[in-house]
Amino acid sequence: MLKTFFFLTIRSIVLFFVSLIIVRFMGKRTIAQLSPFDLIVIIIMGSAIAIPLEDKKIHLSFGIIPVIIMSLLNYLISILITKNRVFENILQGTSTVLVRDGEVIIKNLKKERISMADLMILLREQNISNINDVEEATIEPNGKLSIILKKEKQPVTPKDLGLSAAEGIFKTVLINNGEVVKNNLEVANVGLEQLLVDLKNRGINRLKDLEKVWIDENGKITFELKNEKNTERRPL
Repeated sequence: MLKTFFFLTIRSIVLFFVSLIIVRFMGKRTIAQLSPFDLIVIIIMGSAIAIPLEDKKIHLSFGIIPVIIMSLLNYLISILITKNRVFENILQGTSTVLVRDGEVIIKNLKKERISMADLMILLREQNISNINDVEEATIEPNGKLSIILKKEKQPVTPKDLGLSAAEGIFKTVLINNGEVVKNNLEVANVGLEQLLVDLKNRGINRLKDLEKVWIDENGKITFELKNEKNTERRPL
């Protein structure tokens, strides 16, 4: 009994490390994004490893050799996939659009054998409760749902708010080409009257002389005159 236990322990340890090396050799794609081909390879590898564990009369090589062959086959096919688009589509599958402009494409749902309930679950997993907010939703070969929201439903970006990033510091544009950006004044919580006073103290009496005025996340103002830069900064 003890001998059998020791025998299985040694075989399990050997096969574990062989499998670990093979999986690492196959690359992160196999772990993170299982395609149908990857899934088949892993199932066969698992079955091959189980054979010498179940029967001590079977030599350990009968489990290791099939694993090595499958990993080499997976490696060769992955090279072919990167070089041939048709081959990739056959083995990996293609992406399918399920939703376009808020409308579900029923025939594609049937093609991929996905129910409306399954689709809504996939949307909710990405914090989308209203399908009308979706510009396009595509099911990828690995089963993940890629979603593009309609423009008006997309999160506000620094660019939308007139923010820029320089040296890791976000800046909010308050005056651009002599024109006050009122929305950004509210975002930055800056009063226009106080801003004009600060600029006047700098000897600037006309907005049209300004190319740009901005405030960074530390509360410091930078102003740029037309045809001239002034890098002075100060807290509000």
